[in-house]
Amino acid sequence: MSQVISATAKFRRSSFKREEFLGKARYLLADAKRSLAAGDKESALEFAYQAALRTAGARVADSKVATRARKPQSAWEQLRLVDEEGAAQAAQFSAYSRLRSRVASGLEFNVDEGVVRRLVEQVEGFIFDVESVDGQLPAAA
Repeated sequence: MSQVISATAKFRRSSFKREEFLGKARYLLADAKRSLAAGDKESALEFAYQAALRTAGARVADSKVATRARKPQSAWEQLRLVDEEGAAQAAQFSAYSRLRSRVASGLEFNVDEGVVRRLVEQVEGFIFDVESVDGQLPAAA
């Protein structure tokens, strides 16, 4: 027996997915800020990067890319397909991928605090932009 899914149910599902990604991104960003304040730059980098990935997931979940049958595996590649702004955001955050990988594998030590701070600030702006995409400002944290 086939299943009928209304357009509103489909919208609610993508909206729920978007909010789920954004909720996780907010928590990860808070963890990044706490880690940075405690002097743990490596953890702050990881948490901030993960927050950026979740935020990218929120943008993708709210787009036509989410429903594509054949889409790239990479969150950054999917974000590039959303629109020009998504392509710029993907370029901005994917630039941290190599550093994150080197730190996680132990090849890079003593990460520059300025780089981590800049990433945290960029992720904060990214989350704000995605949350306010419908013209609604995000709830105060």
